[in-house]
Amino acid sequence: MIQVSKYLDNVYVLQDQAMSNAILVIGKKRALLFDTGCGMDNIKETVESITDLPLLVILSHGHFDHIAGSCQFDCAYLAKEDQIILEEYDDELINTWLNELSEKSIHFKSNGWKQIKDIDFDTFDLGDCIGKIIQLSGHTKGSIGIYFPSLKILLAADALSSVMCMMFLNHTSLEEQLDTLYKVQKLDIDAFITSHSPTWFNKSLIDRMILCIQNCKGKRFHPYQYPKPPHVNGYIYVDSIEDEPVGLIVESKDMING
Repeated sequence: MIQVSKYLDNVYVLQDQAMSNAILVIGKKRALLFDTGCGMDNIKETVESITDLPLLVILSHGHFDHIAGSCQFDCAYLAKEDQIILEEYDDELINTWLNELSEKSIHFKSNGWKQIKDIDFDTFDLGDCIGKIIQLSGHTKGSIGIYFPSLKILLAADALSSVMCMMFLNHTSLEEQLDTLYKVQKLDIDAFITSHSPTWFNKSLIDRMILCIQNCKGKRFHPYQYPKPPHVNGYIYVDSIEDEPVGLIVESKDMING
């Protein structure tokens, strides 16, 4: 069952059973759904219970816990740079992962991901607010965020998780992640929201994330295994705790030293 939280008058966070957030932004003429969860729940039904406006579906990146719910919609947009990830996901694999995550039996069908199209636009209008697509490479090459200048918020998904994760399919380099953080630092925002946290983050957290990457070389990284599907291995470094832990997970130590 999807948990719905209202963050602003027109911004909702929809969290599925796998603790993946989708963000619903409602304008005067249409609505945006940013990410669709992992497909365990009926996110389309939840959206329709909140708004009957025409819906634009945009995916933050290509990992399964963000795109699988897109099968419930006629069309969803994903950056071309992340289309390669779709080639790694067949129905048998996704079903194995979803049944591990769920308390009930899941029968997932991707339909060959035919509903997923390339993003071929930079901005969109919901009727009373403009959304701008911002490239946020790092977590994946094709990761994107949605910047709403009038709301002074950035929807950032996994690209700006406070423990930055560079171990999953199609990740890039620490240098690209750092460039992404510098880019976000220049945006006129008050806060950003990620995909697996119940809270919004103040923009000041970006400064700590930058310091984390700058500080990590020569520091001790500990072996790490991601506890949920896809259960990949890597190395973790925690730079600071404070009110929110800030750290870094990499696929190999070569990423740190190279």
